[in-house]
Amino acid sequence: MKLRNVGLCAFALSSVLTFAGCQTAPKPGEQKDVAADLAAVNALRGKFRAAFNSNDAGALAALYADDAIVMLPNQPAVEGRPAIQSLYEAMFKANAVKIAITPLETQLAGDWAYDRGNATTTITPKSGKPMEESAKYLVVVKRLPVGLWKVYRDIDNSNNPPPAAPGKKAIKKAVKKAGKKK
Repeated sequence: MKLRNVGLCAFALSSVLTFAGCQTAPKPGEQKDVAADLAAVNALRGKFRAAFNSNDAGALAALYADDAIVMLPNQPAVEGRPAIQSLYEAMFKANAVKIAITPLETQLAGDWAYDRGNATTTITPKSGKPMEESAKYLVVVKRLPVGLWKVYRDIDNSNNPPPAAPGKKAIKKAVKKAGKKK
């Protein structure tokens, strides 16, 4: 179960930056350079992939806004850049993690953008066999006043089935064992 959460975390945090695809047209009279904005968001994605696949928690955390929030399945939200860095540090301490991201839709709207897509994360525990986590994600990025694009919200959902519940025999055995301890 813990490995599954690490995988979801890894995937969620890694899928944060896959921004290539569609875009909205600027409003009439708006002189924003949409191509430059999309290139900046794509560059952010490239930095994210490189940092994630080299398991560099510090470099990953630097790509998030100070007030960023990561929302992974079956876990409390992780709020703020320091907490996000701690999350990555714990993940990379226990595992070697790699990600492949497939963006499906990217939209720009002024100082905001979102990216929706799929990702596959390969998690290899330091003393174990690799496992794959398949997921879908939605990431919101924002342009800071200084002009840099940063990850603002990162939401991920697993495509893998939940772990099987223990069978009746296992439940009876656990209840019986618990009764003996009293």
